[in-house]
Amino acid sequence: MGSEIENNVEENKVIKSETMSALNANIIAFVMLLPIAIICIVPFMLIWRGQLLLDGFSFLRSHQIFLLLILVLGIVIHEGLHGLTWGVFAKGGLKSIRFGIKWAYLTPYCHCNEPLRRNHYLLGGIMPGLVLGLFPVIVALIFGIGWLLLLGIFFIGAAGGDLMVLFKLIKVDKKHLIQDHPNEIGFLVLRDS
Repeated sequence: MGSEIENNVEENKVIKSETMSALNANIIAFVMLLPIAIICIVPFMLIWRGQLLLDGFSFLRSHQIFLLLILVLGIVIHEGLHGLTWGVFAKGGLKSIRFGIKWAYLTPYCHCNEPLRRNHYLLGGIMPGLVLGLFPVIVALIFGIGWLLLLGIFFIGAAGGDLMVLFKLIKVDKKHLIQDHPNEIGFLVLRDS
């Protein structure tokens, strides 16, 4: 393991590394879009019929600048939600958080430089999918807003890599500390000494 990991871990011992590449995370997010879309669209169609969904497609197609702005803003908010949530639980607060982009994969990232309790790391990991994805889908289902449903589906899909990491995290005992991996998408499991 690199010296950066060893410097951040200090007294804690690495038990296990759970990672995936940015490329794999992007592939997973893309593959997850179809099942996510089906799960979200079927209830929408049962409640509101198809016309509102078609209207949602038409709205987004005719408001491309709005759509582009929402997508770019959504990416910033997605990473910001990771950072803000982890910053609340990090001893160093927001000073422990850094942001960047893996240019080879056009993948933005947020990294927490210090270990967190498992549930705190989990909360920070799931927050973007909830706020940008699930919440808009629920609002769209309640009020019949087709374009909001489509954006919610997109942002749930965009959280696909996060969800895969969180599925691995759920298997980790709560007693362990979790260190955000400095180079890959994923985490290190540390023994809480």
